[in-house]
Amino acid sequence: MAERATSTRSDPAPTSSSPSHDLGEELSRAREEILRLRDLLVGKDAELGALRGRLAELEAGSARLVSLAARVRRLVPRFLFSAAVSLRKRRGRRG
Repeated sequence: MAERATSTRSDPAPTSSSPSHDLGEELSRAREEILRLRDLLVGKDAELGALRGRLAELEAGSARLVSLAARVRRLVPRFLFSAAVSLRKRRGRRG
């Protein structure tokens, strides 16, 4: 998953060819590196989109649960909640 953003290839040793040929090769290498980095960026962007979608699903699910808990709390009288809490405490002490 972690990939280096810079090329691992070393620059070739200078040759005795014409300067325009050298510039053409350098331009070709630069284009290859740009394409490699673009592909890496597109992959990371797709991965981020999938994670954002999953986060939205989890948030929606938790919102439904919180809403349900609030609704139950409004329907059940407060003294039942306090009785349930005290019962749990007593059971916890017995161990």
